[in-house]
Formats: sequence, structure tokens, C-alpha cells
Amino acid sequence: MSTIIRHVAVGFLYHADSGKVLLHLRDVDQPPSPGKWAFFGGRSEPEDGDSLLATWHREMREELGIALDRARIVSLRHSAYADGTKWHDFYYVWPSLAQNFVLTEGQRYAWFTFDEAFSLPDLADYAREDLHFFHQRLMHDSRDGAE
Repeated sequence: MSTIIRHVAVGFLYHADSGKVLLHLRDVDQPPSPGKWAFFGGRSEPEDGDSLLATWHREMREELGIALDRARIVSLRHSAYADGTKWHDFYYVWPSLAQNFVLTEGQRYAWFTFDEAFSLPDLADYAREDLHFFHQRLMHDSRDGAE
């Protein structure tokens, strides 16, 4: 009997004008990162084909009730674990902080500045690492744009 590997796609919304990211407080009984602030997303399903972008697009619809424009989803980082499971982290520039989302998983969601997110004691390790990577990219891009 073969094991079906379900790859992972996660990510966050980014509001550029405020410099805030939308994070998700996971349920205390839902691994990975139970009870921690993390990204939205989940495991691939057969309907996603081999596209982790399709997985994240579907997960955002399921978890927040939003339909993202696939052409505007941005790849942040991706790799694979030792067992062959692929993972891909995405973000999406969101136009407003006033949006009321329909949360179907987790305890709640909230917008955070980078400093606020980094100060969360219950921020998932992978989210901390990816947000740091994203923040550094933004800082680099803004320095390049100023020259």
C-alpha cells in the first residue's frame, strides 16, 4: 500500500499601506502549531492537481471566504522536507484592513505590524522565520527603490 503525500501550501495577506500582515490563531487541538499564530493554508487535495498555488487559493477560499486573483499570488519560499513532502509559502497584497472575513478554521485572525508579530510569544516558528525573510525582502526592495 503506497502512502499519498499531501503537500503543504500556506501564506498570509499583506496590507502594504499599513505594513501589516494578516495572521491566523490556530485551534489548540489542530497540528501543526496548535494554539499559535500562523499562516493560512493546508494540505493539497486531488482537486488541486500538482499546483500548490491552487492549494493555497482553495485554502484561502475555505478558511477566509475570499477568492484571490491567482495571477497576483506571490511566491515567498518553497522547498521539501526529508520525506519528500513539498511546501510552498505565499503572500497576497490585500487592499484594505476593513475587510470582514468569514473564518471557518481557527480561533481568530488579526492584522499585525512586523514588530507586533515578532513580539508574539505564540508565533509559530516557521511563521516567524518566513515573516523575517519577507520583512528583509521588503527592506531590501525599499532601499533599492530609493537609489
